[in-house]
Amino acid sequence: KNHMKTILFLCLFSIALFAQDALPTAASAVPEAQAQAQPQPLPTPALSKEEEMISLRALNDSITRREKQRDDIYIQMQAAKDPIERDKLVPELTKINEEIATLSHRFQAIAVHTDISAFEEEPEKEFNWQEELGQLLQPLMAEMKAATKDSRELGELNEQLAINQERRKTAAAALNSLEPLINEATDPELVSRLQDLQSTWQGRLDDAVNQITVTEIQLKQRQTEKESLLERSKGMASGFVRTRGLNLLLGVLALLGVFLGMRGVQILWTKIHPSRKKGRSFSARLTSLVWTILSVILAVGAMVATFNATGDWFLLSLTILFLLGIGWAGMKTLPGMVDQFRMMLNMGAVREDERLMYDGLPWKVNAISFRTELINPLLDGGVLTLPTRMLMAHLSRPPGNDEEWFPSKKDDWVLLSDGTFGKVGYQCPSTVQVVKPGGSQKVYNTLQYLELAPTVLSTGYRREVFFGVDYNLIGDAIANIPEKMQACLQNVLEAKLGENLQHLDVQLAEAADSSLKFCIVVDCKGGAAPQWFFIPMWVQAALVDLCNQNQWTIPFPQLQVHTDK
Repeated sequence: KNHMKTILFLCLFSIALFAQDALPTAASAVPEAQAQAQPQPLPTPALSKEEEMISLRALNDSITRREKQRDDIYIQMQAAKDPIERDKLVPELTKINEEIATLSHRFQAIAVHTDISAFEEEPEKEFNWQEELGQLLQPLMAEMKAATKDSRELGELNEQLAINQERRKTAAAALNSLEPLINEATDPELVSRLQDLQSTWQGRLDDAVNQITVTEIQLKQRQTEKESLLERSKGMASGFVRTRGLNLLLGVLALLGVFLGMRGVQILWTKIHPSRKKGRSFSARLTSLVWTILSVILAVGAMVATFNATGDWFLLSLTILFLLGIGWAGMKTLPGMVDQFRMMLNMGAVREDERLMYDGLPWKVNAISFRTELINPLLDGGVLTLPTRMLMAHLSRPPGNDEEWFPSKKDDWVLLSDGTFGKVGYQCPSTVQVVKPGGSQKVYNTLQYLELAPTVLSTGYRREVFFGVDYNLIGDAIANIPEKMQACLQNVLEAKLGENLQHLDVQLAEAADSSLKFCIVVDCKGGAAPQWFFIPMWVQAALVDLCNQNQWTIPFPQLQVHTDK
């Protein structure tokens, strides 16, 4: 044990040195990890100049068209004299401005080959604790978004393509409907209005076609520039080992080092103070409980501090989320935890060194902590280790001075109420095996075995055998015959049982209808348990031989028939 402690101490010391040397390395890897967590620039597609110009011209046409529409709305708003008419134009103007901003963003992204969102300022917001918590967990969400970035972007492009294709179809149908109306109309005002409408839908058609062109080129570029799965997997594995894998290893080592160190101090304290080893007193139990809780808190705190020192916000957010979940679950189970702590302090309904019935069997409560150990010394494998919360609904009591923990022991000879006679091969919490004379076996469920009320013969037993003689011997039935029977049986049973024969007695038991019945009482020690079945046979055989020697008549049942004359 001393060698093991020395090795453990050296391991912990080496871990501390490794962590001290590795922290700067991990800290230097923080920018890379943070860069991975930040939104990545849009992949720069390998565009030909021709394809690039086609996309830019299409977007420029869309932007120019919307800017013209915006200018027209401004003119209409200035010309409108009624405030209600101006208010009606505001939603349309807002929508067009949003579309211009979106198209301009896409135009710049294609032109400069990068994502320009880093230069876009967000408006300041009022303090909100929910938003602050969301920002704390933002690295976790950023990792999840980064993992699905390509799939989401491809999905968005496909969705845009489907929407613009539907718009192109709708605009084409509208133009097809307007063309014959314009040709057939004769009213100049009607023709002018229809031509304005035609111009509007023509612009929508051209815009949809331009958007389809841009989206199809982007989809093509994404497919051609997409990395192979094997290369991406290698890159992710390499990055994990260099940064996050090292941080995770340091955090786990910090947790284990602090927890094992605290446990080592507790073990050392119990060895220095042997009287407190079993924690019998209330103060010792309270100290052990508080020390265990403190060990867990400090160990988790060491892991969180390690993640914070290395700047790994993803692992830190994941740990905080996990701790919040545990805290929420703990609030729900607080009443049960209070009762469990009372039991651990040996103040509950179940206490150490008391007798407890669990699953129909008696158990001794050997030790109570976060897990409770129950033992039954008379059962093979009679040790149960259960979570303490599973015993919350049970009661224990002090055992009696001579109270047995099980009716029988291994190798005991027993007689069951179903007539089974044999030797206990094994007895476990689940089953009991009874080996009958000759070697055949019967296996009972342990509760079923108890219901059969086993009679243990290995502690000693009494056999009573009845034997009858004829009434013509009534003169010798009081003294002569019992004395001869006892002398005969004493010799026979001593030869069979030896020192296991404890007591023998023969008495006239009953003057029955057709015979004088004698009761032969044989008391044996536990060593004669295997002969329990044979004793009546030996007694009967010896007495029959005695009757033959002394010409004693052995009666048999008689039937007398009386008739009226």
